[in-house]
Amino acid sequence: MNVNASGKELILFARSISPSLGKKERRVTHFISNNYQELAQSTIGEVASHLQVSEATITKVCKKLKCQGFLQLKKAIQSYLANDDYSGEDEDINADFDSEDSNEVILEKVMLNAILAIQDTLGIVDHTAFDQAATIFRNKQPNQKIILVGSGGSGILCEDFQHKLLKIGIFAHVYKDTHMQLMFTSLINSGDIVLGISHSGRTKNILRIMEIATSRGAHTISLTNYMNSPITEFASVNLVSTAKNTPITGENAAARIVQLSILDALYTSLALNNSGASYQKLMVTSESVKDYR
Repeated sequence: MNVNASGKELILFARSISPSLGKKERRVTHFISNNYQELAQSTIGEVASHLQVSEATITKVCKKLKCQGFLQLKKAIQSYLANDDYSGEDEDINADFDSEDSNEVILEKVMLNAILAIQDTLGIVDHTAFDQAATIFRNKQPNQKIILVGSGGSGILCEDFQHKLLKIGIFAHVYKDTHMQLMFTSLINSGDIVLGISHSGRTKNILRIMEIATSRGAHTISLTNYMNSPITEFASVNLVSTAKNTPITGENAAARIVQLSILDALYTSLALNNSGASYQKLMVTSESVKDYR
């Protein structure tokens, strides 16, 4: 996180680290994420009184956001609200769905939530981490294995990424069954690659797999919606999306689109940086299914 981050970046960062904090600190980050207009007009004492936390707790959260204190956070958010980048429509766009919504409104809200999630992630994306992930895949030796692990919707992302990698001749293993995941991971060797996807960053079997893979010397990459979630403690490289949860569409509906885009970008990087070999394999695999489309 940049020490001189913008107000919008701080709001997104607060949302991202929130699940990893204690109860009182989460209260502060939720206020920063959802009531930043009010925060911009408040003193630290007023916020502390409203949230029923100490000023020291607010200052501690500010420091976790890489701010010197509340004043720096407040000024950054004030600058964001005064800037042309802020449209004043965030609350309407992120509003929960209503039973009275027409199909047109529902479609618009779903699409806008996805667009916002992508835009927000672009604001906090760690380019260094993405470069590291791309380098790990690019430097994989022929005898080294790749396993992609995720549960539920994250498992679907694994299958999509597996499909894309196969197009350019990169073979990856995907298992949905927890026992199969753990059995495969137990045979992981140094230099192999394990990509673990967990929206919450807390999925127990994925955490265990990442822990085992790390202990065996594998390259471990996580893809999650929350910075500082448990999965980031086990992975050597962490790719992070940020998307506001919408209860009715599922916890990770918008995030899944963002994470799919991150994996698409990783695939594209690999396809474009392999001295033409990837393109040749792409032509071969495309030709193999041409008559069955």
